[in-house]
Amino acid sequence: MSKWLMSAAVLGLAAACSPADAPTPPASEAAPVLSYSDAFVMEPIGSRDMTMGGVTLSVEGGDVTLLSASSPSIEAIELHTMAMVDDRMQMRQVENFEIADGEVLELKRGGNHMMMFGVGEGVVGGETVDITLNFESDGEPMTLVVEADVRVVGE
Repeated sequence: MSKWLMSAAVLGLAAACSPADAPTPPASEAAPVLSYSDAFVMEPIGSRDMTMGGVTLSVEGGDVTLLSASSPSIEAIELHTMAMVDDRMQMRQVENFEIADGEVLELKRGGNHMMMFGVGEGVVGGETVDITLNFESDGEPMTLVVEADVRVVGE
C-alpha cells in the first residue's frame, strides 16, 4: 500500500479550513504528490553499526529532487549510487536524486540505495524505523516520512 506525502494532507486540511470566498489556486500551483512503497532497512550484520536501506518513490503533479534522509534511529544516512565497473561494485555518495513527474525512483539492494551509519541497537528484524525524506520542488521544501520494515539477511 502506498503512503501519501504528509504535506499533501496538511494542504488538504488547510483548504478545508479556508473561508468559503478564498480563491482556489490554479491546478498548476498545486504541490506534487509523493507516494512510496517497499521501504526497508537491512538489520546490521554482527556488531556492525552500518547497513543499507531502500524505498520505491513515485511523484505525480511535478518534478521533485530527493535531497537527504534522516532517522531518529540512525546517526547518518547518505544517498548512494551503485555501478559495476570492471566486474567490481562501486558505490558513490551523491547529493541528490531527481524524480520527474510520473516517474519512479527505486532505491534497492544492488542498485541506488541509502547507506546508513551509526545504526542504533533497536534496528532489528521485524521492527520498523521511521525515515524522513527531504525533497525540493521548484525551490520549495517537501518532506515525506516513510515507515521502513527492518529485514534480516535473506528476506
